[in-house]
Amino acid sequence: MQKGPGMTVDTKLVAVLIIVCLALGGSFALIYMNMKADLTSLQNSNANLSSEVYQLRKSLEEQHTNMTSGLPAVQIYNDTEPSVVLITNDRTDGSTAEGTGFVYDSQGHIITNNHVIDGYATITVTFFDGTVETAQLTGTDVYSDLALVKVGNLPNQSQPLIIGNSSQLMVGEPVYAIGNPFGLSSSMTSGIVSQLGRVLKLSDLGAPQPWGNYSIADIVQFDAAVNPGNSGGPLLNSQGWVIGVTFAIETGQTGVNGFIGIGYAVPSVLLMRVIPALNSTGHYYHPYVGIEYDPRYTDGVHVVAVATGGPAYNAGLQSGDVIKGVDGLQISRGDDFIIYLERYKSPGDTLNLKVSRGGTSLNLVLKLGERPV
Repeated sequence: MQKGPGMTVDTKLVAVLIIVCLALGGSFALIYMNMKADLTSLQNSNANLSSEVYQLRKSLEEQHTNMTSGLPAVQIYNDTEPSVVLITNDRTDGSTAEGTGFVYDSQGHIITNNHVIDGYATITVTFFDGTVETAQLTGTDVYSDLALVKVGNLPNQSQPLIIGNSSQLMVGEPVYAIGNPFGLSSSMTSGIVSQLGRVLKLSDLGAPQPWGNYSIADIVQFDAAVNPGNSGGPLLNSQGWVIGVTFAIETGQTGVNGFIGIGYAVPSVLLMRVIPALNSTGHYYHPYVGIEYDPRYTDGVHVVAVATGGPAYNAGLQSGDVIKGVDGLQISRGDDFIIYLERYKSPGDTLNLKVSRGGTSLNLVLKLGERPV
């Protein structure tokens, strides 16, 4: 120990402190280097993962493009045009409407839109070769705007069209529409898929209540030119398979009754649920939840109203709740919820809901009901 005026220094203690500081400094330096190395490794892993995801996406897109590179438009038209028909609806009020349809099966069933045959007294089907047949109504569904009619005889060339899978479509994919715009029979137009998963309120399409309260989900938006008379006709992919049924167009705010670049088709995945039911029973029963939601909300299904006595009410859902997941799937918007129901669920099925209520997470079980018919 050394002595000085007013101060005593313990050199051993100082030495120990210096050793401790050096050890701590070395430890901190080692921890810092390890953390830096871990961060660098994590960044590299993230970059590799992002690259792998990008490459996987590109591979899937390339495979899909190869699968859908398809047939020349001329061949698609020649293969499918004999199966596309003109439908004339002589209504009970004395008016006449025209639309399009296409052959569904070899028993003479033909698919068209519900609004094409609405209010009918007599339904007449005209084939490509001039054959005219009177059709009988098999079934209708206002919620998908689909209808099924049946004729007694089919021309030999009028074979059922192949139904494709609309859930595999990609934006930008080529599509073709065949129909009878303004009575111009067997007209073909081409375009691309503009967007997928659209949801349209039936009231915006002119449907009265109570049907107008509901929506058609999973709609295919496209830009192939269609006009009045195309309704009920097939929307085809580049293989000539039906991936939708043309049913509506946007006309803008000026009331122009013609195509302005936006057409809509009922998706084939919905068609393949509805049409077999119409064929067997004449009706299709859509699942019913009994809520209204905010379509602008993008962090779940924001419930703004619950129908008293409905399935949601019985399950314990409340106004203000946010449905964050259904059956283990994350839900980011109300339209996704409706699409999920229409693709995969039926009345009587149950939903396992993950719900956020005032910061609290709840798990609710909901049994689906039936929409009114």
